[in-house]
Amino acid sequence: MPPVPRPVVPHHDHCLGCGPENPGTLGLSFSVLGERVLTDLRFTRVHEGAPGFTHGGAVATALDDTIGTLLMVLRRPAVTARLEVDYRRPTLIDVPYTVEAWIERIDGRKLHLAGIIRDEDGETIAEATALFLEVDMAHFRQSGQEPPLHWSWSPGELPR
Repeated sequence: MPPVPRPVVPHHDHCLGCGPENPGTLGLSFSVLGERVLTDLRFTRVHEGAPGFTHGGAVATALDDTIGTLLMVLRRPAVTARLEVDYRRPTLIDVPYTVEAWIERIDGRKLHLAGIIRDEDGETIAEATALFLEVDMAHFRQSGQEPPLHWSWSPGELPR
């Protein structure tokens, strides 16, 4: 029997990528399969750059948020230090895509991660490499708000 993807809760209600309370959300809904994160994606006019095309910043956000969800797989709090996106093909509005992210390697607190957006034919639309730096949870309290409770997971446990 093939492994079944496990759903992951949104990062928080107002997350730009996956937050259900954010009016500009990308509406990402993640699942984890092994050490990979997967999501389906359909950009809307809210994410438009040139007429009919998705804004490159929205494409980068989809990759950053999907790649960042790997932190739940790793159970390590971290932040994006570098995100390099290669745009391979136009990303159109109202077209279905899939996004996938994986771990390249880990060097101490440096997490080298990657992701890709593909169309229904499996063609690469955009791909990214990222460097995330592990931080203490106190980093996220600098805003004066407490991080969501599900960010404090136990080893071996994904937030539900």
